[in-house]
Amino acid sequence: MGGRRIALAVLGIGGVLGGLFLALITLGYFSTEFFIFVNKLTGDLRYTLAGFLLLIVGIVLLIFSVQGRKKEKNGNIINFTEVGEIRISFRAVENMVLTASRKVKGIREVNTHINFTEQGLVIYLRIRIIPDLPVPALVGELQEKVRGYVQEISGANVAEVKVLVENIAQEQIEKKVR
Repeated sequence: MGGRRIALAVLGIGGVLGGLFLALITLGYFSTEFFIFVNKLTGDLRYTLAGFLLLIVGIVLLIFSVQGRKKEKNGNIINFTEVGEIRISFRAVENMVLTASRKVKGIREVNTHINFTEQGLVIYLRIRIIPDLPVPALVGELQEKVRGYVQEISGANVAEVKVLVENIAQEQIEKKVR
């Protein structure tokens, strides 16, 4: 995947430089002593338009080459067995995390993000918890359950489970008026 991005970047830079050069030649920015063929191109708006079009294509290629990776969201875990290959999508792992987090009492809401490193999966959790529970104990239980469940179900190594307690959910107590 990295080779494709490098190729797009090289083509993009070439397009930008080539388009800029062609447009500037046709607009008369270079002296005729330096380039012999400039006299034929100077003032020809077709070549100016072609230069600007090449410039735009180069810019688009550069944008595609530097866009952030979305592979993390659509990534896979690949395991090999004697019979063949097993792929588990990160979306499936996120659902495993949600299943494990439901087993911990006191968790109201969980948002998850998965990264893959050489050491294994890094699972990021943003959670909301109910009030009056000791946060370190609750988060520790959540980390253990998520790590154990994901490793058991997917077979992938979980390097870390990082948790951000984003908020404390405020339970609304409705009073009945009699």
